[in-house]
Parts: sequence; structure tokens; C-alpha cells
Amino acid sequence: MTITIVTPNQKGGVGKTTTAVSLAHGLALRGRRVLLVDFDPQGQCATALGVQQEPGTFNALVNPSADLRQWIRDTGREGLDLLPGDRSTATAQIVINAENRPVDAIADLFKPYAPDYDYVIFDTAPSVGGIQERAIYASDRVLIPTATEFLSMDGLSQIMGMIGSLQGAHDWTGKLAGILPTFYDEQTTESKQSLAQLAETFGDPVLDPIHRATVLRECAAEGLTIFEKAPSSRASNEYEALSGAIIRQS
Repeated sequence: MTITIVTPNQKGGVGKTTTAVSLAHGLALRGRRVLLVDFDPQGQCATALGVQQEPGTFNALVNPSADLRQWIRDTGREGLDLLPGDRSTATAQIVINAENRPVDAIADLFKPYAPDYDYVIFDTAPSVGGIQERAIYASDRVLIPTATEFLSMDGLSQIMGMIGSLQGAHDWTGKLAGILPTFYDEQTTESKQSLAQLAETFGDPVLDPIHRATVLRECAAEGLTIFEKAPSSRASNEYEALSGAIIRQS
């Protein structure tokens, strides 16, 4: 059975793409077949994996009757494929909204290709409605990265509100895979207080944090995942543990 996972937040700069890429490669390293889909117009999934940005998601979204396999790319990593995006993805969102596509449009788009993969992971841009809402609806699990800083709680609250709306208005049957604290720094009061607030507010869904690490920024610049750049690092161990937790939920 294919499990579809989305990593949304209404706030940028919280580690969404790093989490999507690291989780995708972590699952692939555990022998799973994974498709990473870049719905963010910044196209950073391709950059993070050292492959070329292309209008793959744009083509798939504006041509829903076409075979999207033609736009899927091999990342050079066993078990990990990518449907890349670029700035044209923003145009696709305009088209989707203008045509008032149904909330299940993305779910229907990927359904025929689900048997090819064990996991499909969606990386989305912060947005109200549009692609992000449809990507959440298409997902079996929602994994929400949120920086351990006070300002990040608002973006998290907005995503939780969107999930509630999808459950109420559209009978979304997916589950919360967890809230993933990112950029955690035990040396700062803000980080510690933010983590405590998350635990107090949400309880069990709060996962073990990903610590702030310069090496994660270096990975993206070099087109390498954390498992390739620094396989023995704390960041690598933390994302490997996250991959294991996601598999145990499946």
C-alpha cells in the first residue's frame, strides 16, 4: 500500500524542504520506493538533490490527463525519484484556482501511479488554499515541520486549522504523522520554551526535535542529502530516526 505524506507549513524557513528531502532519502535507504514531488515554486528539492530544476509539477498539474511518468526524474539514488518543480509551479496554482479544481484534484492525479511507489512525499509552499490544500487532502499523513521559535506557532496553527476544515467540510480521512520541531538549540531559552509550549499544546504528536546544524545548509548548497554529506552526524541520526518512526506508523 502506498503512503502519501505532505510536509506543510504556512510559514517559510522552517525546514520543510530539508525535511521532505531527508525523509525521502531516508526511506529510500531503508529499501522503500519513494517519489518526492516538489510543489514549491522555488524548486529547491531538485537543488537539494543536485539535479536540474524543471517544470515537471507545472506540466503534471496543467495536463492532468497526461502520463506524468514522462516528467519524473531519477535522482541517481536507488529507490528515490523526483517530480521536479520550478517557478512555473506558481502559474499552475493560478490555473488551479481559476478553474476551481475540486479539492481531490491532486489525489486523482497521483492515484494511477501509486502502485509504483511505497511512499509519495509532497513538498509544498506556504499558501492559502490552492496546491497546498489539495496536497494535504491527497495525503494519508501530514508531517508538520515547525521551527522552535515563538513566531512559528502561528504558521502551525494555520495548518492545523486547514486540516480541521478539510476533515469537517471534505471528510478528509488522513492522519497527523506528527509535529516536527526544527532548528532546535538547547543553548537558547527561546528554543527550550518553544519546545515546551509545543509539548504542552499538542502532546504526543510532537516528535523528537531536529537540532540546528550548519551541515544541513551545506548539504543543500552541495546537492547532497545529510546521509551523503555527513552520515555520522547528529542531524543524520535524527532524520534516520524520523524515517524509522514514519515506517512504524505505516
